[in-house]
Amino acid sequence: MTAIRVSFCTALVLLLVSCTNGAQETSSTSLGSLAGHIRLLGEGVPTATVVENTTDPEECGCEHSLEDLLASARTRGIQNVILSISGVTPDKIPELEPERLVMDNVECRFSPHAAVLTVGSTLEALNSDSVLHTTHLYGPIESNIALPFQGSRAYEVLDKPGMIIVKCDIHGWMQAFVRVDPHPFHAVSDAEGSFRIEGIPPGDYTLEAWHERLGTQELNVKVVAGRTETVAFEFALETGPTN
Repeated sequence: MTAIRVSFCTALVLLLVSCTNGAQETSSTSLGSLAGHIRLLGEGVPTATVVENTTDPEECGCEHSLEDLLASARTRGIQNVILSISGVTPDKIPELEPERLVMDNVECRFSPHAAVLTVGSTLEALNSDSVLHTTHLYGPIESNIALPFQGSRAYEVLDKPGMIIVKCDIHGWMQAFVRVDPHPFHAVSDAEGSFRIEGIPPGDYTLEAWHERLGTQELNVKVVAGRTETVAFEFALETGPTN
């Protein structure tokens, strides 16, 4: 009798595992992905803008980078490009889990410099420096968070979509960007200019690539179930310093 019970339980477990795996496979193959690369045209190694500084120089140094153009010398891939798709109907948006982004004031700069979040997520402002910073949000969310001492932190729920510009009122060069979308189909390009957006329902969309210094480009994309569509953007630097 015991052997029969064990065999029955084993069969039930195998059946449940089989059903679960089948559901996961169906779910993964019913969605598509976008992947690609963002490249800077031209010659020479591009550099970010550098400004002189007289505010808290003992902590921040006498000059600082705006980090407004970071590109790979090897691939010319552009970092910190924010990508997001439009044309997503509400019925295609999955139930969203609120996220939390730590926006650190560290070495007199914001980290990360560019980020994406979904509506309802929380921005945690943190001061890792020993001087006063503010995390001032401009855009659909207006808030000025004071962080007077090292280790201080505060929280802001981002309940509206749009592009948020983050600045420090004390150190004028400090700047960051956070795009808030009602869907999770967005990304930020890495140090090699690459990006990937997964779990997209099949359909025709517009993919936007935005960069603080190089502007905006758009591509019409078709997402197919079970496939990764590859796309590419090329930006030209009209003016700016090069080495």
